[in-house]
Amino acid sequence: MAEKRKTDGRRLNATVAKLHAVYGKRLRQEDYSALLSCTSVSDAAGYLKRNTYYSTLLEGINTDSIHRGNLENILRRGLYENYFRMIAFEKIGSDEFYNFLIIKTEIDEILICILHLNAGTTDHINTLPIFMNRYTSFDLMKLAQVRSYDELLELTPKCGYHSILKEFRPEEGMLINYAGIELKLRTYYYRRLIESVKAFGEDTEKHLNSFIGTQIDMINIINSYRMKRSFNSDAEEIKARMIPIYLKIPEKKMYELYSAHDSEEFMKLLSGTLYGRAIAEEELDLDNPEMAFIQLKYRQTKRAFAMSWNAPECFFTFQTLREIELKNIIRIIEGIRYSLPAKELGELLIV
Repeated sequence: MAEKRKTDGRRLNATVAKLHAVYGKRLRQEDYSALLSCTSVSDAAGYLKRNTYYSTLLEGINTDSIHRGNLENILRRGLYENYFRMIAFEKIGSDEFYNFLIIKTEIDEILICILHLNAGTTDHINTLPIFMNRYTSFDLMKLAQVRSYDELLELTPKCGYHSILKEFRPEEGMLINYAGIELKLRTYYYRRLIESVKAFGEDTEKHLNSFIGTQIDMINIINSYRMKRSFNSDAEEIKARMIPIYLKIPEKKMYELYSAHDSEEFMKLLSGTLYGRAIAEEELDLDNPEMAFIQLKYRQTKRAFAMSWNAPECFFTFQTLREIELKNIIRIIEGIRYSLPAKELGELLIV
């Protein structure tokens, strides 16, 4: 048994070292500057193929004629495949925690399906990550064929999402309660994630819960700020729409934010929280609170990854950083497609 623990420890240390090595190949500021100077999607794809670690992913792809949607799908597929390849190679996929990407993806796809059902459209298959079918708890190809809410329920009887979906089954002719389902599914995801980290010991659980808590708080703060700024919603209305999990900021403190008279008072109260102080220390611009929070999350995650030397923490922070990089690239590609000024695009990047 002791020998097995030593072997597992060496393997996981190698995993951490490999993740740090892969992160060392990330896009740098000069790469983003070069991408921002591109005048077409094919130019951007060509740069990624010639000058970045995305060259392997784009090998054999004719970047001169690539469509924006195709390029985005290839990049997304690369993100997922790299993750599962690492999980399989390091033989750690049996831990419930490492399923977080699968669960998150399943929920995202269910929600996209519901949006299409409400809109009466049937082109969901164009964006589905079909390559993940071997990992998901339901058939993604069949999800693409769903044409009614009852069909969605029939597709997910053995999934943890089924009871949530069943609770929100709409009356005939009525729209599906997307917001209600999204809140319940996101809450389910985070509760399951929090439960899974208990397997790693007290220190790792504490660190992971800090990362998870920050994610939840930032979602709730940004969404509650939007509700306060756009609709001046009251505290109870806001609270009912937030993820009811409190790992960093206590529930009472969050309720104080929700109870603010207006968005200006909301921001004043926010400045007294640990996030408000962190934003001030980072000298981020609170004139754009949403971007300030996203930038703060990126910087904190980047530091956490640099200091993380166990596999669960490294995987979680690494994946967050890779997702941010992917969002940056997609934002640039979409900006090029719609001829947005490079300066304006650059201000939207998380770097």
